[in-house]
Amino acid sequence: MKVGLEILWSDAHLDGKQINHQRQLCLGISAIEDQSGTETMPLNLCLVLDHSGSMQGPPLETVQQAALSLVHQLRPLDRISVIAFDHQAKVIVPNQLATDPASISRKIQSLRAGGGTSIDAGLKLGMTEIAKGKQATVSHIFLLTDGENEHGDNQRCLKLAGLAPEYKISLQTLGFGDKWNQDVLEKIADAGAGSLRYIEYPEQAVREFATLFTRLQSVGLTNASLLLTLSPQARLAEMKPIAQVAPTRSNFLPNRKEPVTEFT
Repeated sequence: MKVGLEILWSDAHLDGKQINHQRQLCLGISAIEDQSGTETMPLNLCLVLDHSGSMQGPPLETVQQAALSLVHQLRPLDRISVIAFDHQAKVIVPNQLATDPASISRKIQSLRAGGGTSIDAGLKLGMTEIAKGKQATVSHIFLLTDGENEHGDNQRCLKLAGLAPEYKISLQTLGFGDKWNQDVLEKIADAGAGSLRYIEYPEQAVREFATLFTRLQSVGLTNASLLLTLSPQARLAEMKPIAQVAPTRSNFLPNRKEPVTEFT
């Protein structure tokens, strides 16, 4: 994967009679497709599925269909793990290469609704399982739930979600059911550097997953950094990220001797 850099100045001319000058600098960074045919990085996905009593009926059926649609889009070099939770969590598919989608699908289809809900138990086990396949992959957790967390701790959920970006993992939340808890799921997604989607019916789930999955499969470079080194008499006054599609975060580190923008 190659990176293209486009530099634009607000005014490239300097008046020699002026001691100080201020100019705006625009840096455009883009990925350039490698013509050698190198494939994008393998995915490392963890599905955290809610099968509690509140998911009885259409919500759980929709969750299962959404999960199955994603499993069958995985490539042999991608990795998959599946966590199921009610008031407690269990691993139903340990982290593995996605070489047997039929077996993975059967385990997802075997889930039945029942019990209470502890989202934090599912997230904790999901973080543990996805960590087993992080080497040379792009890691994402998909949390599929209605957001009702009567046996769990919402603050603990946010703390766990906040760990995801630190370990280069994004956390996507997908809400299901008529009484889904938007507030909780939105906060979890924000803390996990991900996004929230509401799924009302199975056809929508397949469409949303296809859109999200296409974006995830296009990743060819991770943990890239941009280092700006200025001449002795130049000073960077302010760094303003205008728009970012991928990567989704940028951090300006003002305490460094050189201004640095990191894309993670």
